[in-house]
Amino acid sequence: MIAVLEGEIVQKYPDSMILMIGGVGFEIFYDSLMANQFPAVGEQTKIWTYMNVRENELRLYGFPTQEIKKLYELLITVSGIGPKVASGIVGGMSPERFAMAVLNEDVKSLTQIKGIGNKGAQRIILELKDQVKKSLPDISRTDLSATIGTETEAEDTNMLSIGHESLSALMVLGYQEFEAEQALKKAYHSLKAKEQEIAVESLIKTALKHLSVL
Repeated sequence: MIAVLEGEIVQKYPDSMILMIGGVGFEIFYDSLMANQFPAVGEQTKIWTYMNVRENELRLYGFPTQEIKKLYELLITVSGIGPKVASGIVGGMSPERFAMAVLNEDVKSLTQIKGIGNKGAQRIILELKDQVKKSLPDISRTDLSATIGTETEAEDTNMLSIGHESLSALMVLGYQEFEAEQALKKAYHSLKAKEQEIAVESLIKTALKHLSVL
């Protein structure tokens, strides 16, 4: 499988591009909502890709970041969610917002995405949240303190809830417990050093940046 391609964008359309690599042009498809997340024509870039294999067709789908590709690969495991619908979901919602929608059983947010109705949203929530519930460990106060390094009892109590929800969200996105914990620890200290608010969404977003370079 072709996991990532690096080359020059020589053509760009609303839902696809031509990436030139060593004299060979690769056609890469994406949802139109993601078009602006890719560089302009003439620029060198790295595109994360997924090859969809059908009986009479091979098609490359492209993503601007590794975490968006990972979400896409997770979505196509859900019954009834095909490559085109999955591409529309990742184009219309960031990984951190998607994870929060699943955790909060927010059907309304999911149905705002083109191609997702009530039944589809409920199926996504059921399959992905249930999957996480089965694998999510019982996080104790001691475990959380060791992971993010909280310093006071009040801070520890608050972070217990935030940390549990953030870890759940990362596992919704398909990350393993250990790598998610390590990313959360880095994200926590990064936000704290910059004196930024430590909330679930900001913690997830920052953790995903760390996970993308692991």
